[in-house]
Amino acid sequence: MDTQLLKLEIDMQNHYTVSTLYQAIQDELKQHGRPLNWIVSGVDKDSQKVYVNAIFLAAELNWCNCLN
Repeated sequence: MDTQLLKLEIDMQNHYTVSTLYQAIQDELKQHGRPLNWIVSGVDKDSQKVYVNAIFLAAELNWCNCLN
């Protein structure tokens, strides 16, 4: 089983609470499949971006990309 690291950039604008930001992260992750694990790796206050690193199974990631 191979894993793949995916780096995502989430726009923080219009997410004023932790719960709405969490939901935005979950929605973005769902577009790529179901991650084994994910973490917020950084925040850029000036550009209002949150950076997320997620680990996916490579086979699952490829399968989800075929469906889109």
